[in-house]
Amino acid sequence: MPITRSAFQRYRLIDEVISRYPRRYSKQRLFELCQEKCGIRSISSLEKDIQRMREDHDAPIAYDKRANGYYYTDPSFRLLQLMLNPDDMEALDYAREVLAATQGASVADELSNALQKVRQSLDIIREVKTDMPTRRVVYVEERILGGNRHYVPILVRAVNQNRQITFRYSKHESDEPAPARKEALPLRTLHPILLREVYDSWYVIGYDEKTGKERTFALDRMSDLEITDNPCDVPPAVMASVSELFEHIYGITDSSGPVEEILLSFTPLRGRYVKAKPIHQSQEVVLDTDTECRIRLRLAPNRDLMMHLRSYGEDLTVLAPQSLVDAMRESLQATLTKYR
Repeated sequence: MPITRSAFQRYRLIDEVISRYPRRYSKQRLFELCQEKCGIRSISSLEKDIQRMREDHDAPIAYDKRANGYYYTDPSFRLLQLMLNPDDMEALDYAREVLAATQGASVADELSNALQKVRQSLDIIREVKTDMPTRRVVYVEERILGGNRHYVPILVRAVNQNRQITFRYSKHESDEPAPARKEALPLRTLHPILLREVYDSWYVIGYDEKTGKERTFALDRMSDLEITDNPCDVPPAVMASVSELFEHIYGITDSSGPVEEILLSFTPLRGRYVKAKPIHQSQEVVLDTDTECRIRLRLAPNRDLMMHLRSYGEDLTVLAPQSLVDAMRESLQATLTKYR
């Protein structure tokens, strides 16, 4: 049964009072506290809460007639260890917003899927427990997630409320020396439009009033982020451009070139992986034989695409366009010179 915020506040108070061993609180005294703090109306309502705590959350609540008070038969039990607090509940609200904004699917379905994965993970943990603590049964890839992920719900809120943001930004690629303090970085203003996640890193795309163009900023290089009271005012042309930005872009970096037809030839084995996990939504298989898997993409070549294509090594041959063929050749030749 879902727990409401008001019920959580009552359960939290009851748990706190009952856990004050060895002190015992009578039913009347417990009711008075709940009435004062939570507005509970009757002793019968208190009894129902205690019963729900027992049934729904396995709280070992008992009543000591001699001491005239409730207590936990297991003194180490704490209900709060098993429940979400109000901050957690608010975080889930923001999680639903993030899922809706980034996944493009039903919020309820996405969140249910995520919670189901958590339950499955807990089931796995219970199953793999063993008397041999050094034995590992499940191996997962450990990732270092992109920084400043706590900015995501703040930015989602700014976009939803159509409000501008201010922040400081440190560039990785800059000829200027890094300032001694972050406070020395200039304060920027942005009209946020959307967020994008690429390779476990988050980016915000918005309208920069000074340049009159859309700009992309990495969250891990941002600091002092704040939502202002000023409403966003994005020109329709910029809004349309951002909406179409990633239809023909791989990754996050923009491209100065046009959208082109890209032909890639993979070895049969690598082709199976590429078919199972497409490079881009525009991907089409144009040839699939015992000697070659050829795919076609409709993209504007950019730096992110080049980096991804280089990761295939000898399993890939770029066939077209010629400009991308030349760029790949120059990149691979520059790499080879480092090993001579």
